[in-house]
Amino acid sequence: MTTTLPWRQPLLPLRLHRRPIPLCNAVTVRAFQRSDFDRFARNAWRTANDGFEQFIFEAKKTAERIDRRYSVSRRLNSVAQSAADRFREVDREMEISVRWRTFSMDFVRNWPRYRRQLNDFLDTPLGRSFAGACPACKRQFVGYKNQIIRCGSCGNIVWQPEGDFFSRGGRGRGSSSSKSDRDIIDVEFEEK
Repeated sequence: MTTTLPWRQPLLPLRLHRRPIPLCNAVTVRAFQRSDFDRFARNAWRTANDGFEQFIFEAKKTAERIDRRYSVSRRLNSVAQSAADRFREVDREMEISVRWRTFSMDFVRNWPRYRRQLNDFLDTPLGRSFAGACPACKRQFVGYKNQIIRCGSCGNIVWQPEGDFFSRGGRGRGSSSSKSDRDIIDVEFEEK
């Protein structure tokens, strides 16, 4: 991309120049071309890369100097070794690895029975107080009866304890005149 602009020589005091001043000379001005920008980008990238490599090199040398002066790696190695030794002692005393291996093998072998027992527990009133299914999306949710519970999938409130300010028009505990079944969760849906 080229442009032609008129060039005017700056005026000097009259007594300094002796020849006539040309009023218009054509000068060609060139803007950045793609090759100029590519060269600029390559140089910028190379400079940044060199600076980063220099920073990494200096950081590595500083770490080595600190390690030589304060023997950090030897101290960290001794701390890790003593922690591993202590863990082995505790494992021998409490037999943690043997118990974990036995538990994991038993769990894998008896998973269908454990799943059935868990489902049976969740069908009891106590189990329903800890877990239930969202009426909107049927996803299982878990929580306590004394807290407001939102479904993790659809975001609806699936449980709200009685007696708090927001439930049933703000009546306090014990003043509810509802004779509904305690195992049913009352849910109101809002369409958005």
